[in-house]
Amino acid sequence: MGGHHLQIPIFPFQSLQSNPKFTINFTSNIDFSSPNCPKPRWASSISQIQPPKISAPDNSVWRRATSSGAKNHRNLPSSHKIDVGFLERKIHGYCKAGRTKEAARALEMLEKSGAVPNVKTYTVLIRNYCNDRNVDKALQLFDRMKVAPNEGLRDSGKLVTALEMFDRMKVSPDVVTYNTLLKGLGDSGKMDKALEVFDGMKVAPNVVTYNTLLKGLCDSGKLDTALEVAPDVVTYNTLLKGSCDSGKMDKALEVFDRMKLAPNVVTYTTLLKGLCNSGKLDTAQELFDKMKVAPNEVTYNTLLKGLCDSEKLDTAIEVFDRMKVAPDVVTYNTLLKGLCDSEKLDTALEVAPDVVTYNTLLKGLCDSGKMDKALEVFDRLKVAPDVVTYSTLLKGFCDSGKLDTAQELFDRMKVAPNEVTYNMLLKGLCDSGELDTALEVFDRMKVAPDVVTYNTLLKGLYDSGKLGTALEVFDRMKVAPNEVTYNTLLKGLCDSGKLETALELFDRMKVAPDVVTYNTLLKGLCNSGKVDEALEVFDQMKVAPDVVTYSTLLKGLCDSGKLNTALELFDRMKVAPNEVTYNTLLKELCDSGKLDKALKVFNGMKVAPNEVTYSTLFKGLCDSKKLDKA
Repeated sequence: MGGHHLQIPIFPFQSLQSNPKFTINFTSNIDFSSPNCPKPRWASSISQIQPPKISAPDNSVWRRATSSGAKNHRNLPSSHKIDVGFLERKIHGYCKAGRTKEAARALEMLEKSGAVPNVKTYTVLIRNYCNDRNVDKALQLFDRMKVAPNEGLRDSGKLVTALEMFDRMKVSPDVVTYNTLLKGLGDSGKMDKALEVFDGMKVAPNVVTYNTLLKGLCDSGKLDTALEVAPDVVTYNTLLKGSCDSGKMDKALEVFDRMKLAPNVVTYTTLLKGLCNSGKLDTAQELFDKMKVAPNEVTYNTLLKGLCDSEKLDTAIEVFDRMKVAPDVVTYNTLLKGLCDSEKLDTALEVAPDVVTYNTLLKGLCDSGKMDKALEVFDRLKVAPDVVTYSTLLKGFCDSGKLDTAQELFDRMKVAPNEVTYNMLLKGLCDSGELDTALEVFDRMKVAPDVVTYNTLLKGLYDSGKLGTALEVFDRMKVAPNEVTYNTLLKGLCDSGKLETALELFDRMKVAPDVVTYNTLLKGLCNSGKVDEALEVFDQMKVAPDVVTYSTLLKGLCDSGKLNTALELFDRMKVAPNEVTYNTLLKELCDSGKLDKALKVFNGMKVAPNEVTYSTLFKGLCDSKKLDKA
């Protein structure tokens, strides 16, 4: 079609002159002689105008933003519509990446086009300004969002106030917007402005609004104002929690003493926790004694923990004995731990009411390695132990390397062991290299083994060099293997050089391989010099490779003298390399005499170099007689 070739900006020429960097150039063929094409007012003088050649910050963004299928546009030719959704996503992305300036440019582009961004878009940019400690910009944007685009921000040379702008509001701030701005103002110490924004809210404040405002007021020393703002006991409790969590107990007590509402149990519990955590046990006990509401189990547990942590066990027992609510598992755990830590085992045994509590006590002792004390508790149990009791003790003994004691305990169990009990014992035996005993235990199991049982035994057999026996056990598995099963066997086969068998097993896997599976196979292939096969497996991976995947392949390529292929792989890594990755590549570069490339890789490292890194590079420089660079 004939006609003039024009560079059409998406904004009027007047805006080009005032803010040209937000223009987008398009080349369009427009035939003004056509009867179907109305002649614009500026067409007669268009030949006198030289369109500016301006590059946007991200041309791909602007080109995509003006795609033909766009929505929510105004004042644009129908073939050049703004893709509002795309630009809003870009603004969110920029903000998430901390690129506030780019986000602001994209937002201004939207506004100048006549499009209306949504409230979330404004809010994320306001949050970024606040996080950047640029609260003035946040306020300006907050005011701007409420004005129709292109109406301007100034009235008679003065910045239009928020109240004036609300009358011609285009985008209504929601509670999240207000909360974001209030936080930024509070963090910047501008509490007078924060109160002004709060008083002018056009939406109902929520708990976050009050928490944000109250924190700012308290941090600014405006406690009287904070107390006036608090509308109910829930808000008071929030205010107290903030003071207690930050260790400002004097301020918390002042708030409590000046409360204009009756405190509830949460109020007292919050304050008790703060006092206990601050080591003010005497004040905590005084507060507890003069409570005007009934304490609940959380209140008791809070005080008991404070007393136990301060080794005031006699007082803790007194509080426990006069509890007016039923103690829960936290109550017992707290008290029993305190008693055991203070060597008051007799008292602890008297407190424990049932086997569940005893098991909790035993687990705590086993986890901390106090097996002599755990055995003493077990021997003095006043209730019948259950299977959990035995399994807990067995695990403790096995983890402590006391296999003889573990086996003795297992042999004299008074309840039937379950699969967890067997798994605990088998793991201990396998870890200690007692494979013959482990196989005996496995063969006389009185419950069906689960996949954990098989995986434990297979790993033990492989670690002991009994791969053949491991394969026999695998072939007669009575439960479906999982990825751990396959990974264990594949590692054994690869380490033993049985790659063909490993590949066969891989091909007949009945579960999806994970990244560990692939890494195991890749390492086996690379170690056997079959790098081409390893690359084929890599290209067919059905899960995302990790840094171990790349490091394994890089080492295989370097060991095979395929340095160029290794460099290509390194350049297209989709995960951040670690020090092993860098060291592998640096070693091969140095060994190949490519010191300039090695130094370039070294200088571009995105992780801290370690001793191996420096040693590798230093050796390479010395070998190449470039000691000046070393």
